[in-house]
Amino acid sequence: MRITDIISKKRDSLELTKDELDYFVGEVVHNNVPDYQISAFLMATYLNGMTADEASNLTNAMVETGEVLDIEGVSKFSFDKHSTGGVGDKITLILVPIIASLGIPVVKMSGRGLGITGGTLDKLESIPGFNIHLSNEEILKQSKDVGAVICAQTSCLAPSDKIFYELRDVTATIDSIPLIASSIMSKKLAIKNKALIIDLKVGKGAFMKNIEDARKLANLMKDIAIKHGRECKILLSDMDSPIGYTVGNSLEVIEAIEVLSGKSKSSSYEITKSIAVEVLGLLKNISKMEAERMIDDTISSGKAFEKFKELVKSQGGDVSYIEDTSKFNLSKIAVQVKAESSGYVYYDALKFGEISLISGAGREKKEDEIDYGAGIYFNKTNGEKVESGDILFTIYSNRDKNEILNEIEGSYKISESIIEEKIIYEVI
Repeated sequence: MRITDIISKKRDSLELTKDELDYFVGEVVHNNVPDYQISAFLMATYLNGMTADEASNLTNAMVETGEVLDIEGVSKFSFDKHSTGGVGDKITLILVPIIASLGIPVVKMSGRGLGITGGTLDKLESIPGFNIHLSNEEILKQSKDVGAVICAQTSCLAPSDKIFYELRDVTATIDSIPLIASSIMSKKLAIKNKALIIDLKVGKGAFMKNIEDARKLANLMKDIAIKHGRECKILLSDMDSPIGYTVGNSLEVIEAIEVLSGKSKSSSYEITKSIAVEVLGLLKNISKMEAERMIDDTISSGKAFEKFKELVKSQGGDVSYIEDTSKFNLSKIAVQVKAESSGYVYYDALKFGEISLISGAGREKKEDEIDYGAGIYFNKTNGEKVESGDILFTIYSNRDKNEILNEIEGSYKISESIIEEKIIYEVI
């Protein structure tokens, strides 16, 4: 085979065979394809799309050119979860210990934040000593001993994805549904477990802006999962507004701790509970009512909180920060914004993602340093009744106050009446 023949076939909107995709991805992994040819392939795919079989075969090739981590060997009830990212999305921090405390092992490989989307690994690294870099052997051992792991993806799992993703980022081919699906699913299928739950965000602060495109992506990912023998459910959840009452790294860890310890029931908890219900139904055929009871019980009994402490300790984190969140070093208060009228407050996820980025909580380039203590605390949560003069939100930052003030305009509105909103649109 020749790489140029594969590129020209895709350029001409012809369907690539499994053998052609296996060859192409294999050559990419072995560094035998220059960046300009990979970029040409990505652009041809972006412009002409892929059939469901092509996307599935591309995903399979990406998995098979790396190692596979067999978590299913630890327990027949093992599962994995993926989120397409959002503003204030600390769901993984809450979900993993809840599910693990119910006897279902979870190995969650997460990423860092880039742009307005926060990264689970950055949040965990705000806990002093927390080690995100585990070997396959360490992952398997901790999944057996603790039943919960949250770590960085190892380089031997779906190695082609990193190559493709970095080039997609600089060739304007990020928002291609088959390329998004193969990227997500290759990393998920490289961890062999019983089931997969995907939290696909939809809205202003999400990658998928509308429900129609989200459904296309969800159905393609579901098709790939089925073709690879993996049970899968995909939740389409709202990302028009930030999740919960914090955005940032240390701030989101604090919120996750407060939810797990039963001190708070924010929208973060509601989304987590919806996902957990689907997990229990998928793996153990438990009814929604019984699943909700189990989830509430594991929090009220303290088991979920203890499991989170166990996870943190196992990965070298300082558990004293989990037991006493006042130890987290937040940035100085840069701005407190007050309501100028009474009504119901609604926040724009995209704008608050940008405010978080400007505050220092995010990074514009992968090599940027982040301020773990920066971010936003919502004194009044989305949809809450407010009176004129109430503090709506507090921005923590060590950066220039005027730069932050410029971003606040248009970030929220106060409505005279309640606006009907949904947290979960549908489950596929």
